Amino acid sequence: MSIVELTPNTILTRVVRAAGSKKRKAILSPAATTVTLSGMYWDEGSRSEYMVVNLDTMAVARLPAVAPPQFGGPQVDHVYSLAVNQAVVIGGTFCGKPATPVVTFHPDYKM
Repeated sequence: MSIVELTPNTILTRVVRAAGSKKRKAILSPAATTVTLSGMYWDEGSRSEYMVVNLDTMAVARLPAVAPPQFGGPQVDHVYSLAVNQAVVIGGTFCGKPATPVVTFHPDYKM
């Protein structure tokens, strides 16, 4: 993973802005075909939110949150499969403050 300064008119900046983040930096995750969805419920002031961005249209779909296991949620984390024209942006809250977005692209996507 690498921390990247967001510069105007790059695909990474457009994806992060489409997901609703106003941060000046983002974390670029290694390309992957799947993303494990975890931490989608409040825990010690932190919570992850997952958004799927269509890279052709910049349309954003928020993946639904799940309850923690002790309240009927799944015992294992769900795995989301990325299409070639999609990116997953992990945002949310970390220790009560907006989290730095983590972006994952499909390995076959040509930037």
